[in-house]
Amino acid sequence: MRNIASFLRPPTNDAAKARTRIRKRTAASAVATAVVVAAATMSAPAPLNAATPTATPTATATACNPLPFNLPAPANRHTSAKKAWAYYFPPFPLAVDSPDPTRDVYPRWMDTHNSINGAYDLRDRPVAPQRATQTTWRQADFEKEVRQAVGAGLDGFIWEYNSSTDIRWQQLPAMLAAAKAVDPGFKIMLSPDFNTAAGSTSDSVYNNVMKVKDDSSIYRNSAGIVLAPFFPERKTPAWWDGLRSRLASSGVKSNLVPIFISWGGGTQKTDWNNSVSGYSQWGTRTASGVPTLAKESAEAHRRGRTYMQPVAFEDSRSYDGRYWESSNSSTLRDSLASAVTSNADSIALIAWNDYTESWVAPSKQRGYAVLDMAAYYISWFKNGVKPAITQDALYWSHRSHPTNAPYSMTPIGRNGKPAPMYIPNGDAAKNEVELVAVLKTPGRLTITQGSNVKTMDAPAGLTSFKVPLVAGTTPSFKLARSGVTVQTVTSNTPVRSSVAYQDMIYHAGGGVAGTCAR
Repeated sequence: MRNIASFLRPPTNDAAKARTRIRKRTAASAVATAVVVAAATMSAPAPLNAATPTATPTATATACNPLPFNLPAPANRHTSAKKAWAYYFPPFPLAVDSPDPTRDVYPRWMDTHNSINGAYDLRDRPVAPQRATQTTWRQADFEKEVRQAVGAGLDGFIWEYNSSTDIRWQQLPAMLAAAKAVDPGFKIMLSPDFNTAAGSTSDSVYNNVMKVKDDSSIYRNSAGIVLAPFFPERKTPAWWDGLRSRLASSGVKSNLVPIFISWGGGTQKTDWNNSVSGYSQWGTRTASGVPTLAKESAEAHRRGRTYMQPVAFEDSRSYDGRYWESSNSSTLRDSLASAVTSNADSIALIAWNDYTESWVAPSKQRGYAVLDMAAYYISWFKNGVKPAITQDALYWSHRSHPTNAPYSMTPIGRNGKPAPMYIPNGDAAKNEVELVAVLKTPGRLTITQGSNVKTMDAPAGLTSFKVPLVAGTTPSFKLARSGVTVQTVTSNTPVRSSVAYQDMIYHAGGGVAGTCAR
């Protein structure tokens, strides 16, 4: 195990004033695989997804469909010009350093309550893989994650990495191989980190791109390989122009879709327009911040560029005590709906698997609930029409205790000081239970918390039903029609009245009535 430097990412609409600083990441063991080198050509920046989106045919219903609607047939899932991505954070794959779940590092990272000696202090993690064999387990795990992503309608991962000596880069060959094995249409968009020192060159970024420039799983558009660096404004547009010129001189076409730490969609960063093919940023983590996303999309289009809209479920950081109120699934759902109505060109779920901050991947504390809810909107976004509901689904979310519950112990943050959880800015804390119902026909919804029973008559389609959280209970949920119970689900997270340590993440669960192997 060894430490890797990365950057703290403040939610850009809600915490633009937060200082970005270095954080240490402990990452997985290396996968040493050679990558090939060859040639291409260069052109001026072009829009990321310029083609007009077309609706794709849907698959026929399968014997066991885990979603409340039918995805397009596998061969047609990537035909839409609208693309949906997820930002992949390599330090947190399904397993980190051992194919044996009992020996992997995740159990030692969970609920350590000490981000110094514990390396991490995670509140959630991936579900431990069940493997018939331990041969080539790294690629096998990546193949499972690719299947999970494709099963939600995603077109690829945005892969963050540092230099070629970094474990994140060394895992990339296995991910590229996994994409080819599972779905050749699933692509990996490069998100390179870079040397930020004054006068530093683009050597590491250039060299890495040259190593993978011919790989068929690397994402490229009509202008060539797409580079989507996080926090690119640490260097000037001229620096990035120089990188692209170097690649062009070696016969490699490329274009830039920067993921700014903060943008806002106003008059900022106009000096970047001749250097980019599209705009994006790290995004909001509160429902009240979502309207800014439409403003950004409109401004990007006004400048003649595309917009890759960020989408997150929440942001909770036990390593330094900060969290932002996402209002259950509202921030996720509202952000995705905004991408539809504002005509964004692509979506970036931020992040797929950063368990120290924000994640949408299937996990121990949420199952597939968050990803399944996102899949509904992703289908709508990519195909231009709301998905036709083929079966009912119930998804729940709530915290494991009220945000003001008394606690007796405080974790130690990465700075070695106590790190009680607090909201630095944005929306005020909320304490609610949410039931998101996706219904084929109208029905009556019920949320029960002990003796507290609330009902709502819901129409066909997707409905959010929220009620105040009741401590000391375990919420349960019901769908009925004409007085007959159709589906029930019970939370697997009891709501505690007081705790030893705070846990501000939203737990979630639920799905369709049937159980499908995934």
